[in-house]
Amino acid sequence: MLQSDQGQPPVRGHARREALRRIAFGAAALASGAAMPTIASAAHPGPNGHTVVGSAAFQGAYKESPLLADLVKAGKLPAVERRLPENPRVIKPLEATGKYGGTWRRAYRGPSDRVGPSKLVEEMLVDWEAPTPDKIGLIANLVEKWEQNADASEYVFTLRKGLKWSDGSPVTTADVTFWFEDIQQNKDIRPAPVDLIRQKVAGEYKVAALTVVDDITFKVTYAAPNPLLPISIAKVGGFPNPPAFLAPSAYLKKFHPKYTPEADIAKVATEKNLPAWQALWGDAGNLEGAIAFWFKNPELPVLIPWMVSVPAPADPMVMVRNPYYWQVDTDGNQLPYIDKIEHAFFESTDVVNLWVAQGKIDMQLRHMSAGSYVFFKENTAKGNYRVFRWRSASTQAYFPNQNCPDTVLAKLFSTPDFRQALNVAINREEIAEVVFNGLGNGRQASPVAGSPEFDADFPKVWAQYDPKLANDLLDKLGLTKGSDGIRKRPDGKPLEFVVEHISPTGSPENDQHELVKGYWEAIGIRATMKQVERSLYEEHCRTGEIEVGNWGFDRSSVVKADPGRWLGTITDGPWAPTYGNWYAKAPFKQEEPPADHPIRKIWDLWEKVQVEPDEARRNALFQDLLNVHKAAPNVVGIVGEIVAPMIVSNAFGNVLDGYIADDTLRDYGLVNPQQFTLGKA
Repeated sequence: MLQSDQGQPPVRGHARREALRRIAFGAAALASGAAMPTIASAAHPGPNGHTVVGSAAFQGAYKESPLLADLVKAGKLPAVERRLPENPRVIKPLEATGKYGGTWRRAYRGPSDRVGPSKLVEEMLVDWEAPTPDKIGLIANLVEKWEQNADASEYVFTLRKGLKWSDGSPVTTADVTFWFEDIQQNKDIRPAPVDLIRQKVAGEYKVAALTVVDDITFKVTYAAPNPLLPISIAKVGGFPNPPAFLAPSAYLKKFHPKYTPEADIAKVATEKNLPAWQALWGDAGNLEGAIAFWFKNPELPVLIPWMVSVPAPADPMVMVRNPYYWQVDTDGNQLPYIDKIEHAFFESTDVVNLWVAQGKIDMQLRHMSAGSYVFFKENTAKGNYRVFRWRSASTQAYFPNQNCPDTVLAKLFSTPDFRQALNVAINREEIAEVVFNGLGNGRQASPVAGSPEFDADFPKVWAQYDPKLANDLLDKLGLTKGSDGIRKRPDGKPLEFVVEHISPTGSPENDQHELVKGYWEAIGIRATMKQVERSLYEEHCRTGEIEVGNWGFDRSSVVKADPGRWLGTITDGPWAPTYGNWYAKAPFKQEEPPADHPIRKIWDLWEKVQVEPDEARRNALFQDLLNVHKAAPNVVGIVGEIVAPMIVSNAFGNVLDGYIADDTLRDYGLVNPQQFTLGKA
């Protein structure tokens, strides 16, 4: 077992699995009347279901950053009591009360790296709560409480009274209605609503019904039970911001044709060199446009701890504190502690590693690779930092595209024996040792140890190094070798394909690519490894114009919270992207799969999982879904459960070692970056 830098082993085995089991099953347990494990919240069974409330109200005088206190004295900002809601969420610092001030220095890769800054500030109606690495649950966040009925088909949410957007305007159910009706159900802005408010029932998508109760209370009613909604909100309910169920309506109405003449909106788009007014909102419904996305628009009212002041592609991109942020610590100090975050642009891993060694990175998890772990450790004194070891719930993987435009390759990629040959040709243990310093496990892409869906046999499927078996499988498929050692496709052309990836120059992942290329060439398959910019990679995946993609098979901790990797609907892992687009009714190239394709069984099982109120039955159905993949993996998993190095300056506080790093749990968003501090009070 790998030991942490602080002398404590990471939480593994039963304790970690039990913690994650509680996350995945919490909503169901509540729906059946059982109490969810208490974190900083309380669960009280209600007469027809249950109620979950957030942290207890703070009693005492509130305090604020000296920067904001000066603005209050100058009459430029209301007093802190008037900026906070009546019942702000109370955050207990992970170590100690923090000190106000300072600039957090980190690195990013430009506009396409928008997920990195976003995970620092996401806010959802319902949030993960993890006061320790082995204790994770759910808590009411933007809402003061939520209630659900016995079969989880109806949810009632109560916003925190007095909650305000960053411009000081009130947050009300008018913002909920605008998000629900004018954004999610406007096909010019969102071709299809987010899955949080729609279900596939009996083969048809049905949108939930919204009922506004009063200014801060609203009800959402689904056509069938929806027991996974709370964990789904905690996972996807905050990106790209504004959060799910809320949007700053007073501001955004200026760019919506229901409220503003379309000609006026088109004029704004023209001024921003955009082709049409819809582009102000985003591309094909992603809400990442010049107006709708906080990352690009400093004027957009937000609910996050830091708001952008100098947007990408600036170097550095800068975020500053939100004076109306609605959380406080246990001493009544308005959060966040840190004044500003600066994101410096980098292209090469060598550059960002040098910044670490020079002490120019205060705290960072993203883009820190286990392959650089030894370098990081060797330079801790020079750079005045510590190296924490979080635990990655992801597996490095290659995704042969069963929908690629080359129909011969598409047929090969759809053939289990061919995928098996690609898998067993690879020496995973060598990659784990040489590339990742022995800090990961050679494995097939599958739920990680500790996940409630973990299956000890799944990581071993097709994961052995057996080049003889690989050659035998390819021979039986009639893919004979030419004089140059490269096999011939059924149409007589050389068996070759392009693998697209976004790995930075100098990264350990690039070393992995070269090793994999060599393993495949040894069995007669030529692979060209091609680095592309992230936005281009994503575009190729969405449109199916990719042969093989490389990405992390993440979201492998609480899998039910976000199963898109398994459904084929998360297209940056392009094993069946156009099928996934067809199923999700995504605004990209769509292709209906054949009636006998295994993906149809996967989708059918997922639809049953989503509406099954019985926890045991739901879990069994989901395991059946995973077993479709286990029978014939659709991807080539390489190394997973890799140590995720976190660089933490010795001046940086309220960060702990040993947590799970996974997109599902929002990486370090899991531990409330608003309570990070550059010093102690």
